[in-house]
Amino acid sequence: MPKIIGGSLEEHRERTREKIFAALAELLETQSFESVTFSRIASAAEVGRTAMYNHFPDRETLLVEYAIHETTDYIAQLRAGVSDSATPRDAVIAYIHTQLDLNVSFHVPQTSGGATLSPATAARMRDHVVMIEDVLRTIVADGVASGDFAEDIDVGAT
Repeated sequence: MPKIIGGSLEEHRERTREKIFAALAELLETQSFESVTFSRIASAAEVGRTAMYNHFPDRETLLVEYAIHETTDYIAQLRAGVSDSATPRDAVIAYIHTQLDLNVSFHVPQTSGGATLSPATAARMRDHVVMIEDVLRTIVADGVASGDFAEDIDVGAT
């Protein structure tokens, strides 16, 4: 029987996922996604290979879930960075500054970027980028609505 970490099964699952994500990130710093196996990730995360499959059916799903996990934290910090802006114009400036600051410490390792993914998985990977873009789209839409930005701005193209 595997040892449960945390006070509940839900906490155990979350901690296990965190360990897996941390191991994947570490491995992707030095290796390509194609060369990283579930066995290597499990070993680095100090979990059994079966645990890997209990959380992720395949490597592509793991990569997408990792990217979305990282993006969720990134977006929270990005929104916090623009939240005190007095105007949409100030929010755009804060967005750019926050993006620059976060890009130093927050990123999906570049070795995962060249991965050959199925079209469906590639589309899901794009979702984490769209989540970040949506923060800027909201700022621009608010600026158009308030009259701070020209009405003819194509918010969707932002």
